[in-house]
Amino acid sequence: MEIQRQENRKYLYIVVLLLAGAAAFGIRWAGIEHITADFETCLIPWSAAMKTGQGPGILLEYDGDYNMPYITILWLLNYLPGRTIVKVKLFSVLFEYLGAVAAGLIVAHFSEKSKKELMFTAACVAVLFYPSAILNGAWWGQCDFIYVAFLLFMMLALLKRRFGAAMILLGCAFSFKLQAVLILPVLLIFWWKKRSFSGLYFLLVAVMMEVLCIPAIWGGYSVFIPFSVYTRQLGRYPYMYVFYPNFWALFKEAPYYIFSNVAILSILAGLGVFAVAVIRKKTEISEKQWMEFGVWSTFFMMCFLPCMHERYGMLVEILAIIYAFLNRRTWWNALIIGAGSFIAYLQVTFAQDILSDRWIALAYLLSFGFFTWEMIKNWDKAGDDGADDKKPYETKWADSAERAGAEKRPKGVFAVEAKGMDLINRYILGLALIVLTILAVVVRKPMIECISADYLPNLIDVEGNYHTPLYMFLMHILSTVNAAFLPEKTLFFLVKLLCIGADIFAAVMAAVCIWDYGTGRGRAAFGGEKREGKGDWKFRAVMVYAAMLFLPAVLLNSPFWAHLDGISIGLMAAAYLFYVHGKKVPAGIAAGVACGLLAHYAVILSFIMSIRQFAVRKDEAEKKRLISFGNICVVVMVISSMVGVFCGYNGLQCIYKLLNFWMHPETWMLYPLLILGLLGCVCDAGWIPAWVLFEMAVILDWGEFLYELPVLPGTVHVILYLGAAVLAAGVFVRNLVRVKNAESSAGAKDGA
Repeated sequence: MEIQRQENRKYLYIVVLLLAGAAAFGIRWAGIEHITADFETCLIPWSAAMKTGQGPGILLEYDGDYNMPYITILWLLNYLPGRTIVKVKLFSVLFEYLGAVAAGLIVAHFSEKSKKELMFTAACVAVLFYPSAILNGAWWGQCDFIYVAFLLFMMLALLKRRFGAAMILLGCAFSFKLQAVLILPVLLIFWWKKRSFSGLYFLLVAVMMEVLCIPAIWGGYSVFIPFSVYTRQLGRYPYMYVFYPNFWALFKEAPYYIFSNVAILSILAGLGVFAVAVIRKKTEISEKQWMEFGVWSTFFMMCFLPCMHERYGMLVEILAIIYAFLNRRTWWNALIIGAGSFIAYLQVTFAQDILSDRWIALAYLLSFGFFTWEMIKNWDKAGDDGADDKKPYETKWADSAERAGAEKRPKGVFAVEAKGMDLINRYILGLALIVLTILAVVVRKPMIECISADYLPNLIDVEGNYHTPLYMFLMHILSTVNAAFLPEKTLFFLVKLLCIGADIFAAVMAAVCIWDYGTGRGRAAFGGEKREGKGDWKFRAVMVYAAMLFLPAVLLNSPFWAHLDGISIGLMAAAYLFYVHGKKVPAGIAAGVACGLLAHYAVILSFIMSIRQFAVRKDEAEKKRLISFGNICVVVMVISSMVGVFCGYNGLQCIYKLLNFWMHPETWMLYPLLILGLLGCVCDAGWIPAWVLFEMAVILDWGEFLYELPVLPGTVHVILYLGAAVLAAGVFVRNLVRVKNAESSAGAKDGA
């Protein structure tokens, strides 16, 4: 009876698939005659130029920038009867159906045996009726689902451990679109971490690209045509924003020649830190987590890469749908990405002005932030959904099947790869620090000449600016050095160089603070146990170092605006280190100089000290030490302000200038809070949602100073700030309750 039920369900799923496939095709057929500007100006002329009966040599008539396999298809389609628009669109539609099958097979791979047919059917239907997929091929006439389909089958081959087939499929994907590179970071990390196949397998990618270009090479093209066509594409559209609603939709007028390298190198830094995190991960990585990593890495790149067309997001959109079936708590992410993409497609395909891309960009960035939080929460969960996840992947094969397969592979190559990987893994944190530092300097180089309207007058006009006397004294020293040793350079140039050094100084000190906290010394100073905390704190320190150098708010504050917050941040971190190690005098001096340089840091310090006093209200010795630290800090602030006499101020003017920041409570006062929140996120992931909202609010708020008009209405900033405050208050109260409960438990034990 049960067997009969299973058979009936199977037939039901087949009927559902057939009906859904027919309905999906009907929707696509309704748009088969729709002609867009791209189709009219590119695809139809390209196809018309390649007449039949003249052999592959006719491919030389093509003058576009697509790779030759797709152009070869356009040529071969001319041999079939029918109109060009129908044939070209149906070819793309074919791969939409193949891609739906691949998505269904991936979802079924992770499903229980009794639900495989159901999940396969559901995933197929979800992809077939995905609005952007329908619009991309049948209505717009684009071919983005072709490479996506190949990538989905590649991922399925990886799950089945058919690595040669996977690389061949990856070569097919690259042959049709350069955007296939979006899967490469997570694939390289997968190869490095699992060591299930030799790096020589990647040569199959190039081989397959050459094979698919044989007709073009036969027709007269160079053997390098599979690769040279993509080098011609790079830099062809020199705009940071090309209709994809990502971060650069907020800053559409940002000059490409400056910010393209900034964006690309910052993304490389982020992916590098992510790779280090995965490589050093102690717990097992399940197949499901690899899928999650694929969604995160592609979404990360799409959110921040420059020059992204709206259709380039097809891969992350389909991956988000697939992963939503694997982790139903992430359906919100797939829906947000899909809705934003659908609106963007409608605006481009039908010229409908529905919603500003800046609103979609805001939704995407917030969705990415919260998806990152979801991934971090899942980070240490050991996988249990694959035979390959029963033990960690070190230098050995994951299981006996792979070890047996290795006997047929070139052991010498594997041995060399393993030794090289082990050597790099041993020193990977040090190498990461070196690379991140180099990238940070290179990223800031093109921004040296960027001049913000609000900063330059304050740099030149000593009388009219609102900086502290110590700050102006530092400018006086730089001006003297400029005149004596570097007359060919401007003072502004020297300030920008100082900003680079200040950023690195702040990043180093913040990283040391996190490492010190993780080892237990910092935790013990704040009432915790003096033992090493859970987690890889060395890596967390490297992650903080990277964040302090590449976060958007940091790049706006220092390299672009030339604000010297890095010096005060670094000094405040030094004050923390001195304080937790029982050296209150150096701590007070460091904090006093930090606040003397940028007086608004005294507000943040006062806030922290108030919380600290509340926490140690029963510890009289600690209260006295805290008060002593505060007194030293105030004295140093006042003394440091007296250097204003070298800038022409008298004593009263120095004090007035020190406190004058109250007259200008601008949003740059939020920067130290932002950094403090970042450090809190590293110590406690519960702070991440509040910090995501806060970072987004600051970016939008500061964008107003760049444009001299709001990026989005001011109410958006206010809502984000309030949301961040509410979430932060909730985490703060939760932590206070935990501390109180811990104290009660300790008191109960002592009483017993």
